[in-house]
Amino acid sequence: MNPITHSTPDGITTHQHDHHRVLSRRRFLRHAGAGVAVLATGVRAAADGLTATVRNPLLRTPLALLIDDSCPVVNLGWHWIKARHDWRMRLHPGTEPSGWERLHDKLGTMASTVPADFAREWGEWCGEQGIRGKFSMVPFPAGVGRIDQNFPGHPERELRDWLRVTRDIIQPNFDITPEILTHTGVVDIKTWKLTDAWEQYEWVDPPVEPLTDYLTAAMQLLKNAGIACDGITSPGAFGKKKEDAYARAALDAAIRVTGNTRPFYFVWVRAEENPETPLWHVDKTQGRAIASVMPGTGDWFGGSGYDPSEPDKFIAEDLEKGRVPALLKQELPTILLGHWPCFYANGAPGFKTLKIVKRRLDALDPDRTRTLWVKTSDIGRYEMAKKLSDIAIAPGVSADEAGVNITTKFPAANFTLTLNRTAKRLRLGGNDLREVNSIRDFRSGTFMQEGARTHVAFDLPEGTTALLATFA
Repeated sequence: MNPITHSTPDGITTHQHDHHRVLSRRRFLRHAGAGVAVLATGVRAAADGLTATVRNPLLRTPLALLIDDSCPVVNLGWHWIKARHDWRMRLHPGTEPSGWERLHDKLGTMASTVPADFAREWGEWCGEQGIRGKFSMVPFPAGVGRIDQNFPGHPERELRDWLRVTRDIIQPNFDITPEILTHTGVVDIKTWKLTDAWEQYEWVDPPVEPLTDYLTAAMQLLKNAGIACDGITSPGAFGKKKEDAYARAALDAAIRVTGNTRPFYFVWVRAEENPETPLWHVDKTQGRAIASVMPGTGDWFGGSGYDPSEPDKFIAEDLEKGRVPALLKQELPTILLGHWPCFYANGAPGFKTLKIVKRRLDALDPDRTRTLWVKTSDIGRYEMAKKLSDIAIAPGVSADEAGVNITTKFPAANFTLTLNRTAKRLRLGGNDLREVNSIRDFRSGTFMQEGARTHVAFDLPEGTTALLATFA
């Protein structure tokens, strides 16, 4: 099947063309409930020509930091390089190394572990800075140890500390996902032995039959360790050639393990093209879908820790050049991509670059009126609410009133609409929303006039939400 996509960065054309129908007075009354039950005779004047366009949450562009290759106790970069080198020497001697394996001569000086104390320092700093996003937890990294059991050769206390930091410090601000099982060899999940196939190479085109069980095993290991996961991360290009089957398996695995009917997955990077958030396997009746989230940058933090670390590629010192300002100008959800090894190994170049980038982003948006740090799952779920909710315009009781009815199985926080008229009063479920005069104060439960338009934000629940507007 093809995913649901839209090219418009802010505002959904399908709502305006397909769902901005005028709702009958009787039907609106049936859906609106006691809050607007005073409607008795429909007067269409205010409803005629009224549109309600879905905008970015709180009129701000979502920002997120997506961290790959992270796992407890060990430095996956070190173990990936060693495993790939050993694999090549055993099966393909005489061939040239590629990717991070070229750093094999660095293993003697590269850190093979990442202490929980550093993860705590990193997580606390991100929390203090308001940074949110996605953090991978490879559940069986390089086959070294299972996150729900132990890491042989490493103190048991270190794994316990890592899990505590993940749950208490990192997870409040970051979605946690497995990055499949090992990020190296494919695992026989019946024996838990590694095979010669690699998740990110041979399984770019994976066999379909075992996919759901394989992804389920990855998510189950995190659940066994007491970590809730909100989606799936592909190691490398895992699944790209069978994305339809991969997306189906990821959705089914999430429902099976966590009951999450609206997860996300990450496999594509759009460092030069505009990123999108396609939705796959949509079932509007059941409220089920899975979102493909796409970083809009490359990893310019430093990858392995030995790759270039280039903050200017994210955002230059002049705050104008760089990929992030370009995406923000288009009001496109902006996900920054980084790999965990560079945040610790070789003098922590990635952490230093992150601090520079965050400082520049703060200078670009000092009052937080342009951007909004969110978890990656928030981007996926907002896109579902945006694309899959039905919006209808209803006549009001008088010429200066009209209703906006939103029916959805896809709830979202900070759901934001722009009405093409100036409203002097807005009621939600019979309760008045608070009017504010600046975007700095624009929050869920408020509305704001801007010229001939009115912006309104609220948390959108599952079901039908009735918004009643009185116009100037």
